Amino acid sequence: MSIVEALAPAPERRRSPRPEPRPAREPRPDHLRVVAPAERVRRRLTPATGVLLTAVLFATLFLVAIAHTVLVQGQVRLDELDAQLTVEQARYQELRTDVAAMESPSRVVAAAEALGMVSPQDLVYLQPEAPDPSAGATPQAPADAAGDPNDLASGADSTWGDMKPLLETPAP
Repeated sequence: MSIVEALAPAPERRRSPRPEPRPAREPRPDHLRVVAPAERVRRRLTPATGVLLTAVLFATLFLVAIAHTVLVQGQVRLDELDAQLTVEQARYQELRTDVAAMESPSRVVAAAEALGMVSPQDLVYLQPEAPDPSAGATPQAPADAAGDPNDLASGADSTWGDMKPLLETPAP
């Protein structure tokens, strides 16, 4: 392109004598309308509503503080019970150790000798008789004349199976 062509005026566009038509407006729904600023209603917080909301907020915070206090008191009580439980468990273990020491055969023999008892020259071990499976019933011990309910050997229903758990030491 030359300089002359560049400086030449641009050909004018032809304009149509009529403007182009605008698209038709869509009809507005009946339930919508433009509200003038003077018609707008602003709801404001009345003093009575403000006082009521403040009272509700204060009561809510007060109830939260009370609930927190109750929870803390319960936790303190649980901590006290836990400490007491630890002390009692330690005491229980000490007492079990004392019982085991007092039940030891060497201590029983020493206490018997201190009371003047002597060891026998010959030991005889007694074995209970095995029940006869063909008889259909287990042998029963004769009932005691006094009928002492605490005497296990005197009861008509007492068997070795009933007494054995009572003789075993419980596990800690």
